[in-house]
Amino acid sequence: MPIPRHSVALPSVQLAAQAETGGVTELRVHGVGGTPPDAILGDLAPEQVMGDAIAGFYRSSDHRASDEDRDARRDVDRHVEVFSWGGLTSRSKIRVLWLALLPFLFANLAGWMCTPGTRASAWRFRLHRLAAGLCALALTVNAVLIAVMISADVNAYQAPRAGLAGHQWWLAPLGWHFVAGHPARQVTLGVLVVALFVLALVWLASRSWRYEAVRPPYRVADGQKDTARKAAADTLAGGLADREFWDGEGNVRLVTWLHTAVAGGFLAIVLGVTARALAGGSPHAAALGRTGIALGAATIILAAGYICLDALDTPPMAAADPRPAIGEFADRLRGLVKFLLIPAGAGLICSGWFAWVQPGAPSVRAADLPGMAGVTGWTALAIAVTVALALISMLLGLRGSAGTLIGGSWVTLMLGFGSLNILLLSAEIWVAHLVGPVTSDAATALSARPGQIYLPYVVTSGVPLLVWAAVLAVLAFAAVQAVRWLRTARLPKEMADEYREQAGKFRDARVEPLDVWYWSGLSPFPPPGDTTDDPGAGKKWQQKIARVQFLARAPHDAAALLWTIIAGQLVMAVCVWQLHVQPPAVLRNIGVALVGLVLPALIAFLYSAWSDPAKRRTIGVLWDVGTFWPRSYHPLSPPCYTERAIPDLQRRMWWLHDNGGRVVLVTHSQGTVLGAAALAQTDCRPGDDRPALITFGSPLVKLYGWAFPAYFDAALLGPLVPGGTAELNDWRNFHYPTDPIGGPVASHLPEPCRDRVDIELLDPADCYYVYGQAPPAPGGHSGYWADRRVWDVINDLAAGLLGGPADPCGGAGAGPTRVSAGQVRGLLRAAPPSAATLTRLAVTPDGGGQAVEVPSAEGAGPVDGTSTAWPPGAGGACP
Repeated sequence: MPIPRHSVALPSVQLAAQAETGGVTELRVHGVGGTPPDAILGDLAPEQVMGDAIAGFYRSSDHRASDEDRDARRDVDRHVEVFSWGGLTSRSKIRVLWLALLPFLFANLAGWMCTPGTRASAWRFRLHRLAAGLCALALTVNAVLIAVMISADVNAYQAPRAGLAGHQWWLAPLGWHFVAGHPARQVTLGVLVVALFVLALVWLASRSWRYEAVRPPYRVADGQKDTARKAAADTLAGGLADREFWDGEGNVRLVTWLHTAVAGGFLAIVLGVTARALAGGSPHAAALGRTGIALGAATIILAAGYICLDALDTPPMAAADPRPAIGEFADRLRGLVKFLLIPAGAGLICSGWFAWVQPGAPSVRAADLPGMAGVTGWTALAIAVTVALALISMLLGLRGSAGTLIGGSWVTLMLGFGSLNILLLSAEIWVAHLVGPVTSDAATALSARPGQIYLPYVVTSGVPLLVWAAVLAVLAFAAVQAVRWLRTARLPKEMADEYREQAGKFRDARVEPLDVWYWSGLSPFPPPGDTTDDPGAGKKWQQKIARVQFLARAPHDAAALLWTIIAGQLVMAVCVWQLHVQPPAVLRNIGVALVGLVLPALIAFLYSAWSDPAKRRTIGVLWDVGTFWPRSYHPLSPPCYTERAIPDLQRRMWWLHDNGGRVVLVTHSQGTVLGAAALAQTDCRPGDDRPALITFGSPLVKLYGWAFPAYFDAALLGPLVPGGTAELNDWRNFHYPTDPIGGPVASHLPEPCRDRVDIELLDPADCYYVYGQAPPAPGGHSGYWADRRVWDVINDLAAGLLGGPADPCGGAGAGPTRVSAGQVRGLLRAAPPSAATLTRLAVTPDGGGQAVEVPSAEGAGPVDGTSTAWPPGAGGACP
């Protein structure tokens, strides 16, 4: 364990020593799951040097290079610290309750999942933003609608109508003397509960604005805007490289007020319509009701109009000088959005007043709340229109989306609508059963004594069938994957031959008596000279590694699962809605029980698993990916932790630079995304900053480039390569074929850049083992931290920081390199090849690692006929 350093200025008192900042600092950034700093640093008592208890920078003892490596410039003395940002998402176990906001998270993600072709086309990107914005509003209205169905219809209207209001304690207000016998007043109380629930969600969302309130660093000479931007982050032509991308407090406030106003306006319409229906043809103070409905409708129309104008204001991303289409008028309009709360609030007050003055005896008697069916029908139609618009936008952007999550924006949006409706409608079924007996026949609900709660067959039959569609899709997908997994038994031939050659050379070099100790995981299993047929412990080693590699390729298969779930649920919905299919009672009850238990069971599991680092990292992968993006589309999405994490990281690197330091940024998993995003914003870094970047287990392309291809592309990652406009000293990315999350990051860049940046490492590093011991096990996603091959490169790059920037990548290549522990040093120090030669590493399992030159055809180019220069005219240099 490294010994923490303390000041000796005061005897017998442990004061933190002054953190030295000169020289080289190795700054580590961990991945998902909130890995504590002591685990990353291997130090039980690291010292915090910047930040707070939620996210901070912790330092351990300095790394000391050996004299031999220091003289050979293979290593350098350096400070070692870590950026511990996990508290932003996982400090409190209560934050697992954010899972209840999962549907809104899907809606926010859907807006960021357009294809590169969509974003490059001005009108298609505007259509995409229009559809995503309207669908986000529709999802909010959908949630409010079902909340009204539970609170105002089932509890406030049907329970008193059936004589069941005294059966549950939470219905006690319906029996107050000035409320009992007045159905409109009872419904008003039910709507008031929903309004308070919406306000509670808004308050909860506002509590997380402290992340967006952190403004990014800036150069004093350039200045900073007085206020944060109100335009959405996706309208910035520079994408994640724009200096204002992580300055979203103004936008999240604006979107929050917009959705709050729409929710209030919708409640005003619902209350006005249902109170008028309860009163029949001659309501008291009819003008109040009409005013409330009109104000609510005006609020929703104005909000939808703003979404349209905001979409039209989107600048053309492919233009040389992208400017907003509307400009100053749109900016003024954004400043007025918060005033939509006035008509929404006034409409709700008018509708509430109107309902309160209605007479006690209703003029109509119905099984469910009068007027609610009409509101539900028109709302469902509006939601269907927005979803159809999103489908059209997705279909228009399919061209050129090969290799990405096909239709990702629409399928993710449907996951949001599907999960919201299944959970809330199941909650309605549960609440109805708690209140009293439930029936799907309206006549029975009215004639039974005591009365019964009426739920339409669309709810009682549709929800269980939607659940069964999801369950069957998951089971079918799991069965197919299991069969494929069981059939996987062999490694790729090239990889297996490499392992065999490596083991053969290693064992041939052993002399007695050690030569009989080393066995292989691949045939021939025994060492040379052993004539037994004993395979040792390596009999199933190849099968095990091959299956781990199969699982590493599985994440992209999730697209088939998502589409199967959505298609199955759409089929079930049509069967219930049009064909009036009603499942057997057993299937219906099991379906309701499943969905009713999913949310509390999952929250309980997450809460209990949060203290288990292994489970937490597994769970955190999806969570941290989802909350990476700014809340540009839905304000009730869980808070965007990167609005603080990336500015914090940029400030720390800037502080080290201004104090005479050089930084080698060592990042893992989600930390690689933070590191790349921080370095891509050159305006948020010193002008002469030249850090080096190490990434391993990186989802930059494998997950982010797959799901968000319009933002994680060559335009973002290309400048980070050696010689690029981001002016990094160097960049190396390591990945294993057994890693389900990390992969190559330069696959979409020109070949010279791929050869320079991406290094594929065998995992396990070798296949031989000592007889009687376990064969080598794969490291998977977390094995990089203990891989000597990785740290040889880190040491080498850290030493290179003191020798000036590395040469830009250039020449022609032949794909990512797979190297051993000794070979990486030769790769890093090899001179850049000429355009007529190809420098590659010979695979020498003994760790020698010599470079050989393989001639290439003069003037040869890529098969598609495009130029090998990056950018065009760069003469092979990248860029």
